[in-house]
Amino acid sequence: MNRLIVLSGCSSSGKSTTLSALKNKGYTVVPEVGREIVKEQLAEGGGITPWQKPKEFCELLISRSIEAFYAAKALPDAQGEVIFFDRSFLEGIAYYQLLKVSDAHKYDFLVHELRFDPLIFMAPPWEELFCHDKERKHSFKEALEEYERLVEFYPRQGYSMLELPKTSVDKRIEWLLKQVFGINRLGRLSLRGE
Repeated sequence: MNRLIVLSGCSSSGKSTTLSALKNKGYTVVPEVGREIVKEQLAEGGGITPWQKPKEFCELLISRSIEAFYAAKALPDAQGEVIFFDRSFLEGIAYYQLLKVSDAHKYDFLVHELRFDPLIFMAPPWEELFCHDKERKHSFKEALEEYERLVEFYPRQGYSMLELPKTSVDKRIEWLLKQVFGINRLGRLSLRGE
């Protein structure tokens, strides 16, 4: 059975670049659903973006992220029996709760029903990398606030966290794979717990 590993963290902190490099090494990567939605909405002239219709965006984000979760669980034979996620539906739930809508907790049951690997990897704020683009309109200060919310949210849902090192992509991947697989006595990568 594949392990579902989440890379989360601060916006524009090298997370997606790290995941892209993992994909190039043959690992299965589920892209960030939120950015895909924003790209679609901008291309189609739709208004379901975090800055236009946050509630509708959040509902769509959670729905599509859950679809991605189930699709990943159904994949056979992922390299290393690991699938990496660029963020997760859990962040959509955290964001939905932040909106303070009347039904803010309608997705809470999913937190316990759909579980990822218990260790979440967090890309820390990295101001030197931070930039805006068409899909990322928030400031670095807002990105820091989001990061702090996630650092509080994930442990409340029963997850542990490790912060990715601020280093080159190659060194970050080497570190990440050592954490995911561990090193056995013979110096070979092996699944944790083996």
